[in-house]
Order: sequence, then C-alpha cells, then structure tokens
Amino acid sequence: MTREAVVKIRDLIAGYGRHQVLQQLDLTVWRGEALGIAGKNGAGKTTLFKVILGLIAPLAGFVSVQGRMLDTPRVRRLVRCQIGYVPQLHTPGKMPVSVHDVVLMGRWSKGFGFFKRPTMQDRQKVSEILREIGMSHKEWQEVHLLSGGEQQKVSIGRALVREAPILLLDEPSTYLDHGSQVEIIELIKTVRLKHHLTLIMISHDPEHLEGMSDRILLLKNGRLEER
Repeated sequence: MTREAVVKIRDLIAGYGRHQVLQQLDLTVWRGEALGIAGKNGAGKTTLFKVILGLIAPLAGFVSVQGRMLDTPRVRRLVRCQIGYVPQLHTPGKMPVSVHDVVLMGRWSKGFGFFKRPTMQDRQKVSEILREIGMSHKEWQEVHLLSGGEQQKVSIGRALVREAPILLLDEPSTYLDHGSQVEIIELIKTVRLKHHLTLIMISHDPEHLEGMSDRILLLKNGRLEER
C-alpha cells in the first residue's frame, strides 16, 4: 500500500530578514502519522510551524501541504483552513469569554467570517466537540476560571472544531501537572484515531512526545535528524 505524503518539505531555508533559522531542511509527514519534533528553545520549531501554516514564506526550497505547493499568499491561506493549531498553553486574560465561544472561534473562516455570522450548525459542532473532549459540563463557564488541563482541552477542541485533517500542537503537555499530562496525552491519542488525523507536535523535551508519537525527530542547527 502506497503511503501518502501530507506535508513535504525539501531544501527549506526560512527565517526573518537576513536571519536564517532553518537551513536546507527536509521533512516528509505521512497521512495518519503522529510526528514529534524535539529541539531546544530557539532551535526553529515555531518557525517550522509558521512555514507549514503559511504564515511566513520560505526564503528558498519546496513546501507542499495536502499536495498543494505553498507558493502564493492565496494558496497559503487556503491550506491554512486545512490545519488545526493548538498553541502553547498560556494564562488567559480576565475577559468573561465562555468555553463555547472560545471553541467557536475555531470555525472562523471555516464556517463563518467577517460578513457571515455563526450558524446553528457551527454551534452544534462546538457542543459536539465539547462532549467528545469531556468539557460539555463547562460549556458556558468563563475560560479563565478553568485549570491548566481544562484550558488545554479547550485549545484542542478549538482546533478539532475546524474539522481539519492535520493538527499542529505546540508543547501540548509540557506545562501541565503530571495528572493533566496523562489526561491530555490520552485525549490526543483518542481524537487522532477517531478523526483519522495527521499530527505534528513540537516540544523542547523529547520525553513529552514519547507517548503520543510514532516517531520523533530532532531539530538541530536548522535541520531535522533522526533521534
């Protein structure tokens, strides 16, 4: 059976201005794979995510996602809709925003946008995902009142509600207590199988990627190597 490359990168050079962070980087991610990428802070993990998300254009090299070359701003915007993104856990502000509304924002550009209000289907999808991640009982609670583990579940829910086949996760379990780490790892494994997702996860600590990844690569000196 032939494997399908969901993300394919060759000879990538990327960075900011004259500062090149990624140097001649090669990467292939297969459909359905859970790939972990480890590397020290500042190694370029976030830059690589920005390239895959189409937020920055490569300085040189070949990048394709879902079989589409990311060679124009328009294609990069279209491909971004095919990716769910879970950022690093951070402390939310004190704004009275409900769990429902935070997850609903994952439908932005997928179900609604500047000139289109959220539909009943959008909101039903939010409630469905909240049930799936075990957060329906907190649907109308303010996000800043949640624990760190619950906030991370909400971030995962916001990514899942996009119904995207690719999920990028930035330090998904790193800054949680041990109990929450175990819970989040199990949740990620469960949603991956249920939704047939391709996962790419980054962390500065390879141990945090062990329980979730099929393979782990190390980002060092601007390149990826087998760990």
